[in-house]
Amino acid sequence: MAGRILRTGLVALVLATLSFFWLSRAPGPDPTPRIFTARRILTMEPDRPEATAVAVRDGRIVALGSLEEVKAAVDDGEFEIDGRFAGKVLLPGFIDPHIHPSLGATILPMEIVSAMEWTTPEGRTVAVRGRDAFLGRLRLLERERSDAGDSTGWLLVWGYHAPYHGELSRSDLDAVAPGRPILVWQRSVHEMYLNTAALEALELTEGDFAGVDQANWADGHIWEGAMFTLGAAATRKIAAPASYRRGLSLMSEVIHRGGLTTVAEQGFPQVSKLGELAMLHLEMRKGAPYRFVLVPNAMYLLRKNGDAAAAVREAESMLGWSTERIRFVKHAKYYADGAIYSQLMQMSEPYLDDHHGEWLMPRADQKAVLDAFWDAGWDLHIHVNGDAGLDRVLDDIEAKRRTQPATERRVVLEHYGFARDDQHARVAELDVAVSNNAYYLYELAPIYAEHGLGPERAARISPLGGLEREGVRVSFHSDYLMAPAEPLRLAWVAVNRVASDGQVWGAGERMSLDAALRAITIEGAWSLGLEDEIGSLRPGKRADFTVLERDPYEVAPIELADIPIWGTVLDGRPYPLATP
Repeated sequence: MAGRILRTGLVALVLATLSFFWLSRAPGPDPTPRIFTARRILTMEPDRPEATAVAVRDGRIVALGSLEEVKAAVDDGEFEIDGRFAGKVLLPGFIDPHIHPSLGATILPMEIVSAMEWTTPEGRTVAVRGRDAFLGRLRLLERERSDAGDSTGWLLVWGYHAPYHGELSRSDLDAVAPGRPILVWQRSVHEMYLNTAALEALELTEGDFAGVDQANWADGHIWEGAMFTLGAAATRKIAAPASYRRGLSLMSEVIHRGGLTTVAEQGFPQVSKLGELAMLHLEMRKGAPYRFVLVPNAMYLLRKNGDAAAAVREAESMLGWSTERIRFVKHAKYYADGAIYSQLMQMSEPYLDDHHGEWLMPRADQKAVLDAFWDAGWDLHIHVNGDAGLDRVLDDIEAKRRTQPATERRVVLEHYGFARDDQHARVAELDVAVSNNAYYLYELAPIYAEHGLGPERAARISPLGGLEREGVRVSFHSDYLMAPAEPLRLAWVAVNRVASDGQVWGAGERMSLDAALRAITIEGAWSLGLEDEIGSLRPGKRADFTVLERDPYEVAPIELADIPIWGTVLDGRPYPLATP
């Protein structure tokens, strides 16, 4: 079933676009030699941490310093002095090293019914909390469709989260609209709920559910591993090509508004290799002001090929597909435990209801993928959320370090939702990096204190202070829409530890502003193996800047997320958010 995902619409699209598949028409580097002046330029380079002018030629930085120093350094060439940033602050272009365009493109066209407000290119959503409010919102959406003359079309909803919204079942959705197919995608996207009409439309029967772990026919509930089998039938609906293209266009606007110049798909593909890649090329042809980095999805490739060695070979074949704006890197991602938003991360101490969590990949598959890609010389990214999951992952990494002490492999732990102090020290000892979603604390600490973790553990979600004290390399990611694709907001949470209830949770886990700004620039570049190209500002590197209206070092920490973003510069070409 998984092999049929998106086939109907996306195959036609692939065939229609093969003639230009490798020739993205996104604008190349700006050939105009320019000296940009600014009130302050923060370089993230220890030898020259700040400047007030930067010279750019053919998309690369030529010189940095004061205007006089930069003019002297380029006196052998003709440069235009561009003063549009004279009152602004430049940083290296923000980087989100873990984002899923396929998920954003499917969710953004859906109805967002979540416990938090979301600002999207189409407006601001309303926060919905409580079981009655959630089901009431679904009924309102159903009535709106019926009043508009649509009585049988699908109702596709994202954002359900049991701690905020209470229990949900097939019978609840049947009561909302008996004849309309309803699909509710859980907040983590690791789960979905279907009503009877939806199950019938997808031709799923009780027999299909029989003997399938992580699926419940009576509730119409599918989660974690079953999402890749039973859940595959629903993907054809939520990722219909026309909707997907519109969603990807919205995603581009989200990325630009966040001040991002580089984003990485952590696990390509999610559902369809050719379909997703064709869609990305189409989006880049429109002049999207950012670049994509693609990290091969080892779990997907293992399932597809049935063999870890074959998965490596297919991943290696992708490395030759890179273009100027869509870059494959020799990094692979696989998955350990379940999602933090589903409370399925593996915990050493049980949740308040006595469960411990789930594995997203069987342990044998995790080991097979680690061995195959490590031995083939690949760097690795490992999805892990809970402390029990982390214990297992660190055991596996330690075994590889011990048996192959001379090999150098970058290993990045993706998410790191909850961990103990002793684990921070072990991560440092094993020379492992972390890519964390700092936003977890903001949305989850208040509600998980009551449901699932209790207040002590809830205050230790995203324990960044402990990682900084141990000297661990840390980058931030949004995993959009697991968090807003707003690096300054991630930094704000990390520095302040203020959650959605307005309270400080785990003050001892605050991160310094210096570390937080590095986490959205140079450390994000390092996690992707691109630190020699992006992430900091020095001669020879790409001229990628995020342009801020205020200096993050001059505002109060609590105002960090409110700094206005003028826009970005990509390869020397300015992209304002709005005409000044």
